[in-house]
Amino acid sequence: MKWTIEKNIILEALNNVTKALSQRTTIPVLNGIVFDVKEQGIEILASDSELTIRVMIENKDIKYLEGTGKIIIQSKFFMDMIRKMPADIINFEVENDLKIKISTPNNQYQLNCYDPNDYPNINMEKSDSGIIIKSSVLKEIINQTSYALSTQEVRPLLTGMNLKINGDILECIVTDSYRLSKKNIKLNSPVNKLINIVIPGRSITELEKIISEDDDVEIHVFSNKILFIYKNIYIQSNLLNGTYPETSHFIPNDFAYIINLNVREFYDAVDRAALLAQSKEKNIIKMHIEDKTMVITSTSNELGQAEEKLKIDSNNKEKIEISFSSKYMMDALKVVKEDNILLLLNTDDKPILVKPVVDESLIELILPVKTY
Repeated sequence: MKWTIEKNIILEALNNVTKALSQRTTIPVLNGIVFDVKEQGIEILASDSELTIRVMIENKDIKYLEGTGKIIIQSKFFMDMIRKMPADIINFEVENDLKIKISTPNNQYQLNCYDPNDYPNINMEKSDSGIIIKSSVLKEIINQTSYALSTQEVRPLLTGMNLKINGDILECIVTDSYRLSKKNIKLNSPVNKLINIVIPGRSITELEKIISEDDDVEIHVFSNKILFIYKNIYIQSNLLNGTYPETSHFIPNDFAYIINLNVREFYDAVDRAALLAQSKEKNIIKMHIEDKTMVITSTSNELGQAEEKLKIDSNNKEKIEISFSSKYMMDALKVVKEDNILLLLNTDDKPILVKPVVDESLIELILPVKTY
């Protein structure tokens, strides 16, 4: 097998597929990148057995192609090698089943390869009915929820995104049990079955990095996996086993305090107050609200105190004091696309809700922290 291809084309494909590689894999061949050479083009695939990414480079984007077959190139140093090639056109030649020569007019490498027979069989077929969603919408869903993913493996389900579809309503929920983000969108066409799955957080964040231009994304849901198709890229992920915790009862419907705030002013005030927060891990600050005034304070035994004042629009003149993680609040504010939010409160031990004023599809929740 031989093929010649432009450096930028092969590099873009490799940048996408190598997102599926993991250093934690115990199967050596899964450290390789599969090149499946066909008459219609070259399929490049990488997998860690949980996340698989495949890119198809069509024949029209390949300068020269001779022969068909499969080869698995070791990924270590391969990306850097391609990136540092001094020419814009790169030649590949499989010299025997387990060696490949990679060259330009002035340099060449010969790499040992893995045996294709050792690679696990990975099925990336579509289901009978796919769900179509705009990539810009999917990217926004991920961006506005994934910050609340848990990093604690003790509760594996909370390291994933709960995706539900009922008719034409798609709902995504992410929580680490201290905060929550929920995003709803209306699909163009209803789905004829109820869907309630949990997608691993890593798969979601890698997907978000890949989708860029506004194009359709096709989603195929199976009992144990999910497949996303974006342009010439297939991203397939295993699903997390189990039932995601029911979170609807955590979100109140009625509020004693409805406060309208400018996002930038509130974010900056929280950010500045957090500079002197006592606990650097969670950056706990206190918010005092009375009538039309909000005062945000933080205290450090070593450094002193910080105080930030804001004029607010509130429906309640009664005083309330509530403490929370400045980091969690800032993470929530970062993903709001509007200028103003509603801060919704009840008592100092009830959840704090953040909602954009206009966009009703997004709800964010932060649990307060008791300070003594």
